[in-house]
Amino acid sequence: MTNAEAIVALKQMKTFCAAGSLDQLEYAIEVLEVLDEVGITNPLDKSVYKDVKK
Repeated sequence: MTNAEAIVALKQMKTFCAAGSLDQLEYAIEVLEVLDEVGITNPLDKSVYKDVKK
């Protein structure tokens, strides 16, 4: 699955989301959009983060 596909699915879920969870859902959408913009197309691939310090 690509970031774009996940973003589309999450945006569709907003219709059915509980009002109390809308902010969290919108946050997840924004995170995926930013990752996609910076070129991280597969955020579940841990090798992408090998240079990130904890």
